[in-house]
Amino acid sequence: MKTLENQKYNFKRKLFWRFIFLYIILYIFPYGFEYINELNPENISFWKGITIWFGQTFLGWEFYINNLQNGFDSKYDYSRFLLIVSISATGSVIWLFIDSKIKYSYTNKLKVLLQTILRYHIGLTLILYGLAKVFLLQFGSLDINDLENNLGNQSGMGFLWKFMSYSDFYSISTGLIEVIGGVLVLFRRTTFIGAFILFIAMVNVVLVDIGYDVSVKMFAIHLLLMTVLLIFDNLKQLINFFITNKPTIPYNFAPLFNSKKIRYGLKGIILIYFIISFRNSFKERIRTEKNPNNIEMTGIYDIDIFIKNRDTINSLNGDRLEWKTMRLNCNKYYPKHVVIKNSDGQTQWFKFEENVLDKTITFKPIENASGSDYLFFYKKTGKNKFTFSGIYKGDTLSFSAKSKTLKDYLLTKNETQWIRDLE
Repeated sequence: MKTLENQKYNFKRKLFWRFIFLYIILYIFPYGFEYINELNPENISFWKGITIWFGQTFLGWEFYINNLQNGFDSKYDYSRFLLIVSISATGSVIWLFIDSKIKYSYTNKLKVLLQTILRYHIGLTLILYGLAKVFLLQFGSLDINDLENNLGNQSGMGFLWKFMSYSDFYSISTGLIEVIGGVLVLFRRTTFIGAFILFIAMVNVVLVDIGYDVSVKMFAIHLLLMTVLLIFDNLKQLINFFITNKPTIPYNFAPLFNSKKIRYGLKGIILIYFIISFRNSFKERIRTEKNPNNIEMTGIYDIDIFIKNRDTINSLNGDRLEWKTMRLNCNKYYPKHVVIKNSDGQTQWFKFEENVLDKTITFKPIENASGSDYLFFYKKTGKNKFTFSGIYKGDTLSFSAKSKTLKDYLLTKNETQWIRDLE
């Protein structure tokens, strides 16, 4: 059985692992701590000033201080990556020089520490993102606005998000792969299979991010390279087993602590904390972020007849409607909002509450929370046809409209068909 204790390191390998260790630590701290909900990375970060200085001095870049777009493949990110490379390269040389004077070998322990950090960082990060897919939070579900937008008006990333949000099955499946792989790398005995699963998953993510110009390409690439580091010592076994068809020996990840009590105690504390933290976080995110597409009135309402204080305006006669369309709950990022558009293209936004029993919708002002609410009664008069009546800013309004819901689009009308020609 092969372990780290059997490995010997020459000068180049010692330099390599010290460089990698410094780079990983500096890269993760503090922006990689997404899985610690109670921590605001900006409160403990020392990167902003030195990163901007480095980019301005050595790269000639100008930065928008109030909009650095940290984490979104920005100039700030690349400046920070190059700065980390510089610090890690210099630091590893100095570190190795000091080691040469001490004459004490601890590269194996350093590598075990690095592997442990990678296991927990990769595992917790991908469990977090995997659960976001499983609970349909990362991409959400298709909304009316998605279905109405022209294909040519979307960015590659926007197009990908709609592609992913079309299929709950695909989103949940990819999320489960990340969760399973993430859980497996948290335990030494299953680290390799977990890292191998995550490596395959992250190759797909990186290819998709590059192909569709997703603005977190470098984040995905770093995670992919971290999984490579985890399976690095297994490469020879993989080649022997899958390619050269030679016998191989198992490789075990060495423990960071020799004492089982310390190992189990720390792991238990870490896992209990993150189970509780993730539970609370996702419970809140599901409550606040998930778009309630099941609201009965969700849809676009094209208004054809509009009556204001007994004056009738009919679109069929070419009259200009004061209210032309009404979109209820059509944007997944703004659930339970209504957007009213007039003939001149001007829009008004409200929050709304629906009472199915009383057949009422209440519009609530967004900008002025203390403003008046507007109550409208609605009635279904035919297939996708409704009438609305109520008081708005002192005027008595009544209008009829034809609705278009999520089920009225070809893309969302049909579910998976196993037999294509079966009626």
